[in-house]
Parts: sequence; C-alpha cells; structure tokens
Amino acid sequence: MSQLISRRKILIGAVKTGVGLTTLRTFNAQSIIAFSQVAQATSDRYQAAYQRLDEYIARHMAEMGVPGMTLALADRKGLLRASEYGFADVKAGIKVAPQTLFEIGSISKSFVAIVILQLAEEGKLDLHKPVTSYLPWLKIESKFSPFTTHHLLSHTSGLSGVPLLLRASGTTLGVSSEPGTNWVYSNVGYDLLGFLIEAVDKKPFADAMRQRVLNPLGMNSSSPVISNEIRERLAVGYAPLQSDRPFPIRGKLGEAPWIEVPEAAGSIAATAHDMGNYLQMLLNNGAGAKGRVLSDKSFALFTKPVIKSPFRGEEASYAYGLWVSETNGHKLLRHTGGMVAFSSVMYADTTDGLAAFASVNAARLPGGYRPIPVARYALALLSAASAGQELPAAPPPPPLPTFVKNAGDYAGMFTLQSSSAPSLSSDDKKLVLIGEGDQLILQHAGSRIALEQAGRDTFLVKHPDFELFTLRFGREKEAVTEAFHGSSWWTNERYSGSKKFEYPKGWDAFTGHFHSDSPWYGSTRIVIRKGQLLIGGDQPLVEVSPGVFRFEDDMSVDRVTFDTIIDGRAIHANVAGVDFYRAFTP
Repeated sequence: MSQLISRRKILIGAVKTGVGLTTLRTFNAQSIIAFSQVAQATSDRYQAAYQRLDEYIARHMAEMGVPGMTLALADRKGLLRASEYGFADVKAGIKVAPQTLFEIGSISKSFVAIVILQLAEEGKLDLHKPVTSYLPWLKIESKFSPFTTHHLLSHTSGLSGVPLLLRASGTTLGVSSEPGTNWVYSNVGYDLLGFLIEAVDKKPFADAMRQRVLNPLGMNSSSPVISNEIRERLAVGYAPLQSDRPFPIRGKLGEAPWIEVPEAAGSIAATAHDMGNYLQMLLNNGAGAKGRVLSDKSFALFTKPVIKSPFRGEEASYAYGLWVSETNGHKLLRHTGGMVAFSSVMYADTTDGLAAFASVNAARLPGGYRPIPVARYALALLSAASAGQELPAAPPPPPLPTFVKNAGDYAGMFTLQSSSAPSLSSDDKKLVLIGEGDQLILQHAGSRIALEQAGRDTFLVKHPDFELFTLRFGREKEAVTEAFHGSSWWTNERYSGSKKFEYPKGWDAFTGHFHSDSPWYGSTRIVIRKGQLLIGGDQPLVEVSPGVFRFEDDMSVDRVTFDTIIDGRAIHANVAGVDFYRAFTP
C-alpha cells in the first residue's frame, strides 16, 4: 500500500519524530541537513554563501511541498559541497543521506553523448552516417533523408516528441520533417542511441556507461541504469496523489509507482557527491580528477550549438545532450531532468568555473517544476563569494496561489451555451466571477471560491464540481469573452462569435475517461466542446480518417486512434503509441 502524504501530513509527522520539514520553516541545520564538504585552499570563503543558500532551500522546499533534495556544488578543482535536505522516505522518517541515490532524468542524455563521442573518436562510429546502417533492425517510415547519430544527439532527427520510452524496439517509427531542419525533443531518439552504443561497443549499455564515464569520473556510488538492484539505495519518489486531474501547488502527494528505467534517455541514478565530479568535468572541458573522458576536440563538439532551442523560455541552443547559451557574458551548459517521481537540474557556468546540480524526489508538480531557482541562486552566491562581492538576496517568495494580476479582466456573468456534463444544476448555467483586488472569486453553490492561477487565462478551482479540469478563458481583441471547463462552455455579453457548432455524431463514442497502465502517462479525458474533439479537455484533435486524429497545429506523424466500439463507446485509444483504455469513471 502506498503511503499517501500531503504537505500538512509531512509537517505533522515531523512534529512527532522531531525531524524533517517542520524545521524548514525555522531552519535548524542539525535536523534537516546532512552535508559533506571538500576542504580546499580557498578556506572558508563560501561559508556565508552556504548558510544563505541553506536558508533559502529550507524556505523553497516548504513553499513547493518538496519531501527531499540533494545538491552538489563544484568548481574546476572539484566538489565544493554535497548536501542533503529533508526526507528520502517520509513514511519511515528516513532523511536523505550522502549515499542516497536520486534519479537525474534527462541529464543522463549528456552522459550518453559523451559515450557516443568517445566511440566516434575511436573511429568506431561516424556521426553523419545513417543510424540504420548500425541498427539494421530499425523500422522507419519516412519520406525524408535518413537521420544520423548527429541528428539524434541534437534532437533534429524528425522523430516524435512524445515522451515515450521505447519499450517496443520493433515498432515502426515515423519521421515528420527533414532531419536537421527542426528541433523536437525526442526521448525515443536517445533511447536509440543506447541501442547504438550496444551495437558499436559490443557490450551492454550499462557496462559501456560505467566503464566509459562513471568509473573514469570516480562516480562509484552511481548507477548507469535504474533497476531493482539499487532500489533500496534510491530515495522514495513522490507524485500527485490524484494524477488524473490538475495539480495545485502543495497539493497532496503519494508514493509514486516503482518503475525500472534501463532506457538511455533517462537511466542514471546518482549521489550528490558523484554529480560534483561530473560538474568538475564539465568545467574542465572534459577532464575529470582521474583523467579525460573527452578530448578538447570532442568536448568542443559536445558543447557546440547545433540548433536554436529556448531553455525554459530563455534564448539558448541545443548541442549534444546539453543546452548551451551565452547569458550576460557567461557561457552556460544546462539541462533538466523529469522522471515519474524525480525532478532535477544541472547548471555549469564555464566562464566563472562554477556549477550546481539539484534534484528532488517529487515530480509532476505545477508549472513543470524543476529545482532551477535553487541552482540559479547557488551559482549567484558562489560567484559573488568568489569575487569578494556582497552576497545577493534570496529570490522573493512566489506570489500566493490565489494572486491574480488584473483579476477584474475576468469579472462578470457568463452564460452556459453547451455542455455534456451530467446533471447540471441551475448554478452551473451561470458562471459568476468577481474581481476583488488581486483575487478572482467564483460564486458557486453558495460558496465563494478563490481561484488559483495555473497559466495565462487558466485557473484551478478548488471545488468538487471543477476538480477534473482547469477553468480557462478565451478572449476577443484582448477582452475576456468566454469560459471553458471540460465540455462546458460559457459566454458573456462581449462574445460576438457563433454559438452553434456541428460535429460528426460518431465522435460521441470517443468521449470519456481513458487510463494508461504506465505511470508515465496516467489518464486523460476526451470531451467535445464547440464542435471540437479535445484531449485533456484543452488540446484540439483533427480527424484525418474515421477514428484517427492528429493534434491540431502539429503536422507530425503522431496519431490518436479510437477502436473497439461496444454499446456506442470506444474501449481503447492509442495516443502516439501509448495504449489507453476506457476507465468507466467520470
């Protein structure tokens, strides 16, 4: 039975045990932090920075409802500090320890790129030769030129961007654009690189990774693949307790399902200490404490921008398993990692010669959370301390979830136009919203509910009648004119568009709740609104043939198909290669 937790339960449990996240509010280093620090000739110049960072991390974890965190800081001489915070196992009250493993997710991709570049330097692999020449079993459906290893490394192969781990290597993979022309983040592409490593290096992927990267860098506590063998050493991972609906900040968490991950796209589990060794290598152009894993020439290729690709909204380019950017005169190597139950980030400032890695044992948090604020602030502190400058203040606390800028834009009465939701009450026919300062209030069923912002024109409504979908608003010439929730659609007096929409009645068979057995995907709901079939309540689908759809504004080969119609309802759906089955729940 999974141990179900919420932020409130974490705090209560901490009071009972005398340790844990309760102390995050007042900060007691003895009870929440375990750290190992490497003494260098630089003496104690970073001590004040560490203290300020620890205080910020304590606050940040409480704000985000994070169970545990691991952190590594390094410079060109090596590990500066490895520190651990909070719980590796909330139920057992076990704190994160120096030997606790955290899944680093897609940060693994840069490790894969290093092995590929080693093989290329040894003459065993041509980066610009079609991948099918090394993997003849690979089935590709494409009208374009063959993709190469270079294309896989840089996410320019044209393969699907769906976050699919390649469990069935014999499936036919589609290519949606000419290789080298578009950037589409593809886990499948990096999974293929794992197969490529095995084919060229003549050994299992895990052995190649350990022998070529982990061992030479002294990452002796880390694992090249996530398997049952390391489960006892791995922090327990947490994810939203109710994964079939929008998740609010500090919502309830539960233990995530255990899953082995042998695929190269995100297979590595590491300790903070070991990640410090990896950061040192990045800062020294491929040289670690025990020697080089990449020559200067190969490292230059490793970090050479291939194609422009924003990093979390910032201007950047993708190289081989890394985002590369020049920001305020500083060259940054960056990547994030998201797993079923872990979120990670890695920043290396090769100009200052400072780097940070952070990972938390929770995932699927609001806004696609990664511990980026921690890594950014750590580097800012280290940079200031190194230069003898005044330490920067901690980032300000995030606004309250109920803070809504320009709340008055959404105020007014909206009238229901259409809905397939069962048993609508008279209250549902009118949507009454009030702007009160920086809060947006929904009057519903005799209650006043403060909405929580979840994106532009998108809100969470903490009420059972609204918990399965976000409440979204549409605009005409910047004026808010309509509201959407699942299949329900309301308009106000400013709406000037059509109010009648037709759709093929056969689509009714496709609506409902569909569930995947994979913890990567959970479940989704299909609704019809304004004559459109929508997946997840928001993403429009375009029919290309009976029962087969593509994503609107997406010309990729990914398809959504429905079949096995029983009593007028589709029992099975396949979303870009992932199987979903009707859940028979709302």
